[in-house]
Amino acid sequence: MKTIQKVSVIGAGIMGAGIANSIFKYGFEVKLFDLNKELLEKAVSDIKSKARRKMDPEKITMAASLEEAVKDADLIIEAIIEDLDIKCKFFKDLDGIAPEGTVFASNTSSLSISTMAQASGRPDRFIGLHFFNPAIIMRLVEIVVPKGFSPEVYTAVKEFIDNIKKTGVKCIESPGFIANRILIPLINEAFYVLDEKIKVSNADPIDVANDIDSAFLKEGILLMGPYDLVDITGIDTTYKVTQVIYEGFNRSPRYIPAPLLKNYVDKGWLGRKNNRGVYYYENQANDPDLNPCLNGKGEKIRRLEDPGFQTIELVASIVNESFRVLEEGIVDDFNDIELCMELGARWLKGPFVLARNIGVDVIHAELKRKYEKSGNNPRYEPSGLFVELPGQLKGYFAEA
Repeated sequence: MKTIQKVSVIGAGIMGAGIANSIFKYGFEVKLFDLNKELLEKAVSDIKSKARRKMDPEKITMAASLEEAVKDADLIIEAIIEDLDIKCKFFKDLDGIAPEGTVFASNTSSLSISTMAQASGRPDRFIGLHFFNPAIIMRLVEIVVPKGFSPEVYTAVKEFIDNIKKTGVKCIESPGFIANRILIPLINEAFYVLDEKIKVSNADPIDVANDIDSAFLKEGILLMGPYDLVDITGIDTTYKVTQVIYEGFNRSPRYIPAPLLKNYVDKGWLGRKNNRGVYYYENQANDPDLNPCLNGKGEKIRRLEDPGFQTIELVASIVNESFRVLEEGIVDDFNDIELCMELGARWLKGPFVLARNIGVDVIHAELKRKYEKSGNNPRYEPSGLFVELPGQLKGYFAEA
């Protein structure tokens, strides 16, 4: 297949505009289209106004119609609403107007690439390209390959991703792909833990969440704790992805969404976006300096210097899910998982670094303890890799 030179991005929202800007920045011809003309005009105007002097502003244009947007595209990237039925209909319609050799890509963060590929009528020329927000800054792109994909299409797309200076990580399709497959179960488990500790101690949920977030910060695992993070990403958004993963694994009890997570959504506690999530807020800003976490009295939350929470309770689940991703052959190398969590989720320490620092035997023992204590709850069933480490992990952990 020929080298990708002309790209169409469909959807001019935050993600679509960011993707278009990331591509335009490196000299590719980009056509941007959205049914919302006002949104489209603003996106293109903003991109051009921020363009560096050496960039040709004529290389990014807004299309008046979908037909005009895709008529000579080598690659079409969809960045519309995160709804599988709507995306499938879009790709089915797109197949009738796009050139035969054009590659289709979806920017979905968790929906089935194979289902969209089949709906498109060209499963051999369909691929997932999951950019991370903000796309102009975040380096990671998960390249998700569905059943029946063409190896030459992957090669061309990977070369294109390299040319726009992104780090492309190949993964076989699986619910949540890589980053969300590990991150979302962490958040889900954090709500199970929060629920349990509230019931046992009858403590204020905000105090319990602060203790856990403080522990994660103190140990330098993430840039922020799990509850601080979910308030930024949106509790409703997170809950939707937990449902996608749960359904994607045929409602496996391992991935049942935490009842407390759903409870927060039902109460309308969605995070910073509406001033109340796990914590309270004064406005919708994500910057903690401009909009700090507050308790129920409106007082600024102060992170604890000596938190009581033992992070291994949640870290064990992180490592276990990472082992499963490797065990299932979603990636070829554990370093791909490390890259995804570092570049996509902005973790300070990846799951395999955590396992090596703590000790893989210690992690395994914690999982077995929780598995037995919970009456063999599948959420804590250890991955088979703990019993028989593959060669690449044996050498890695032997270096500790």
